[in-house]
Amino acid sequence: MPPAETRERILAAARDVYAEVGALHFSLREVARRTGVTAAAIYRHFEGKEALLAAVCDEGFRVFTAYLVRSLAAPTPRERLLTMADEYLHFGLERPRDYRVIFMTEPGELLSPRDVREAPVPPSFQLLVDRVVECMTDGTIAPGDPAEVAVTVWAHVHGLLALHLSGHLAPFGDEAAFQRIFRASTRRLVDGLRP
Repeated sequence: MPPAETRERILAAARDVYAEVGALHFSLREVARRTGVTAAAIYRHFEGKEALLAAVCDEGFRVFTAYLVRSLAAPTPRERLLTMADEYLHFGLERPRDYRVIFMTEPGELLSPRDVREAPVPPSFQLLVDRVVECMTDGTIAPGDPAEVAVTVWAHVHGLLALHLSGHLAPFGDEAAFQRIFRASTRRLVDGLRP
């Protein structure tokens, strides 16, 4: 098998193992078993467990950011913001394991608390801040701290999606019902931010 293909298979298996058992019980031996390679072979592609987990997160964020970038084609700032929320939803529903790895991990589980504090703002969050700034500039959203408003929007969409993925919203209907609730509540949130 070509090295690039082996690396991708290792990453996919690592994502699955991490999503199933978390960092504490994550095992290179289990990743190797699922990939069909030896544990030593993993070291030809990654320096160790931490490097492999970091690569899993990096890949998840890369794909997530690609989803968000699709929203930039919407015609108005408000539509770009709402479409970005929709792309967040699509990512979580279409790639739940990636979503869990990058958003439902305890702070410090993959990085030390110091690394978490010193980490730069992810490009995906900057995309959201930029949409908020556009909405503030065109009057769709009241003036304020764009990062604070972006955190509000993020907390809203993440909270709903995390509740859905963990099964807590099942009493409110199927996935189609959840998507209606998600979109309606996100529109209400954005409309509530008007000047």
